[in-house]
Amino acid sequence: MQRERSRTKALPETVYGERAARFDLKAAAQWGAVRRCGRMRLALFTATVAGAWWLFAVGRSTPAWLLMAAGAALFVVLVARQRAARRRLRRAELMAGFNREGIARIARSWPEMQPWPEAPTVPGFAPPRDHDYADDLDLYGQASLTHLAGVCGTSPGWRTLQAWLLEPADPDTVAMRQEAVGEMAGALDFRDRLAAEGRLVGDGGGTARGAGRAPAEADEADSATDAFLRWAEGTPWLRGHPWLRAAGFLLPPVNVTAIVLYSLGAVPIPALVWPLILSTMVVTHRWKKIHSVFDEADDGESGVRRYGPLLGHLGAAPLESRYATDIRDLIGDGARDGDGAHGGPDEPRARAGTRAAPAEIDALRRLLDMVDARRSPLFHIPVAVILHWDVHVLAALERWKVRSGRRVRGWLDAVGEAEALAALASLAADHPDWTMPVLDNGATGMRARALGHPLLPPETCVRNDVEIGPAASFLLVTGSNMSGKSTLLRAVGLNAVLAQAGGPVCAADFRLPPLRVMTSIRIEDSLAEGVSYFMAGLQRLKRVVDAAHGSPTLYLLDEILQGTNSAERRIAARSVLRKLLATRAIGAVTTHDLTLADANDLTERAVAVHFTESVAGDASELTFDYRLRDGIATSTNALVLLRLAGLGEGGSPGDPNTP
Repeated sequence: MQRERSRTKALPETVYGERAARFDLKAAAQWGAVRRCGRMRLALFTATVAGAWWLFAVGRSTPAWLLMAAGAALFVVLVARQRAARRRLRRAELMAGFNREGIARIARSWPEMQPWPEAPTVPGFAPPRDHDYADDLDLYGQASLTHLAGVCGTSPGWRTLQAWLLEPADPDTVAMRQEAVGEMAGALDFRDRLAAEGRLVGDGGGTARGAGRAPAEADEADSATDAFLRWAEGTPWLRGHPWLRAAGFLLPPVNVTAIVLYSLGAVPIPALVWPLILSTMVVTHRWKKIHSVFDEADDGESGVRRYGPLLGHLGAAPLESRYATDIRDLIGDGARDGDGAHGGPDEPRARAGTRAAPAEIDALRRLLDMVDARRSPLFHIPVAVILHWDVHVLAALERWKVRSGRRVRGWLDAVGEAEALAALASLAADHPDWTMPVLDNGATGMRARALGHPLLPPETCVRNDVEIGPAASFLLVTGSNMSGKSTLLRAVGLNAVLAQAGGPVCAADFRLPPLRVMTSIRIEDSLAEGVSYFMAGLQRLKRVVDAAHGSPTLYLLDEILQGTNSAERRIAARSVLRKLLATRAIGAVTTHDLTLADANDLTERAVAVHFTESVAGDASELTFDYRLRDGIATSTNALVLLRLAGLGEGGSPGDPNTP
């Protein structure tokens, strides 16, 4: 996106709109190709049937059979061409939609964006209970950070993005991610195709993930993938049954020979029947076990077998960052992968033939398509008995398993990391005024210039300069209701999370040391657990204090210990602050209590800032500029808001008798 803008000087919205229109034209062209293939299939079928009927009618059976065979072959070719055109059509539609989502992301038009992944849809993708900041900072749900950054299409992508946002990375890892994110932000074609291929995997090729798949269907696909990984990383079953492999090689030639000789009248029927009876006994003896292995290997219609095009796109990525290079290496020929845990005489030979992930996944798909033949009994039972189909397919699957089974998890991890990087890159591309933060081990505090809330629309987001730290001091934020205190805490927290995930931040400049983010903003009581609102607040603060004693921490506390009388709350809040100030932690605290820091030891350590409002002359309207100012707030607005809500004494707003 940055390279695109440098040439055209166009805004991201304009670039996205132009690209969406271009992909719409491609989709229209592919739709025409799909219809042409459909008409050609119908014409070919009609011509073949009519020609064969006429040839049979005139007594020319041999040409009729040849015509039908040729027509069937051409029909298969047309089916394949139409299937490929349908995939190209769907890919173009998804790429056009992805660019339209870019416009919606910039405008924060949440209903027009890809739905955020509900917890049942992606296993493990749910707000962790009692997480340090996930609930307080709106990481989950509608209009959340995952909703804004969530351009992922696969379960590995969602899970990786979640892990990065929930756990800060070390500075070296952050630097590598930043390099890759900056490069990906400018690679529009790469990101569009990655998003499309990911969503084609995630929805089985039909609809965007979350927009068309039921949670139960998604759960089934993910559980099938987990079962496949267990099979792929396990010990081959057929290796322990050499007699079955020997029978699979010896009996099919005997069966075919017997059938041919019997059809020519060269042998009596017993010569045909006895080999088939022996084959039936061999096949049925291990029928259930072989099919249970097939069930383990069958990854479902939206499983690993669908990752081939996505892995191929990653393998051909025109990216040069260290992270992108590592991903390409991971899905390459496998020289770095595997630990030889399978053992056995066949492994060195099998692993010597390893290929890149896309080729191996294509081979797996073909093998699993052969496994699916068992769903057609009229075809499957004869070939299973005569040719020992299941044994040969299982042997091929287990050769694949020895060769590449232990590499699959790494391939899925590579997909997850690429999609998570693309999600962070989309934030950088959507917001050219955001910056890459500096994670500085030597910094004593957090310093931000023009810091804003990442989830607010750019046109309404007010930016402020914010400085928190060093340790043994705290930022004291005061102000009246609705003036922006809690929003400031969330802006600080979300940007700190993004910074330590490797993404851009909503600021002109942002520097901080590696920190554990701890918040106490959104407190809830629990009737089921017998925890009152006040006790829930105490428990949360205890976690914050414990964290501050354990590691460098950024604490963000909103209205400490509401739920008790003001005198006791002030004493308790001061006690908590003193414990935090005795650690290496830095933080910010909001309060309506203008005397909270009046104690001498706290006054010296508090850096006071405030928000304020403007009141119209007749007290009928309040306006907020959300600008941060130095010092303690000097105004309140609770009684004004009471009157504006029509709850003041004497009447409603505008009533001359209202005091």
